[in-house]
Amino acid sequence: MVDPTVVLIHSQGNSEGPLREAIEFYNPKMVFLISNHGASGALLVNKHLEEKDTNKLGRFVKDIEYSELLFIEDAFSSDTVLQMFTEIDNAKNKAKEISDSQELKFYAGISGGTKMMVVGSALAAINGGISTYYVNKESLEDSDNLLLELDFLNDLMSTISWLREHYANEKNLAYLEEVIRRDKNRLSTNATEIAESMKPITEKSVRNSMRKLKIRSLITYDESKKPYQYKPTQLGKYVVKMFYNGQNE
Repeated sequence: MVDPTVVLIHSQGNSEGPLREAIEFYNPKMVFLISNHGASGALLVNKHLEEKDTNKLGRFVKDIEYSELLFIEDAFSSDTVLQMFTEIDNAKNKAKEISDSQELKFYAGISGGTKMMVVGSALAAINGGISTYYVNKESLEDSDNLLLELDFLNDLMSTISWLREHYANEKNLAYLEEVIRRDKNRLSTNATEIAESMKPITEKSVRNSMRKLKIRSLITYDESKKPYQYKPTQLGKYVVKMFYNGQNE
């Protein structure tokens, strides 16, 4: 099985440091920088990228097969977030055209550029099914392992993509809401009790859905103890607030 082609979509400020960390961590084949015209250093960083400068961007820069610098018009306006959405979509579409139907894995950096650009990158990544990362600044106390993958955002992105594909089975969220309700009221929450409170749902249906919800990190339970006692995760509580309020019952 061929591994997917890794594509970085990196919000670029004036420093090459975060980009170097991301290239070292992901070893991408394509890199799209998104910057604003006020970040003069972005042009120099892009020059290092085009020249595959290993001194500035590390050894894996030589493996990059395509790179491009994209610009938003204004990094400090009410439209900045929308501009980031637009350019991230633009980068994704270009990568798909270049890849010739290869499977792609997208990563979005949310540490460079202005704060408005970072907000736009994060929201666009969640909406667009893109995994996110953040790069800390190097310090005397910490110069290693500067790149952090943002687990909550990435789990949320994955769940949103899953819901878009499988929302026809809205019962999954009904079950999740029932788990949250029972947890809030300190009630025991196993398959028998959920099925009883959601008649005519069967215990088998409950258990099947609980497995799916656990895979998506929306609930948790200890598999060594039976009957399983289901507990909602923070992600599960957040997803229910976003997507479900019982209107589909």
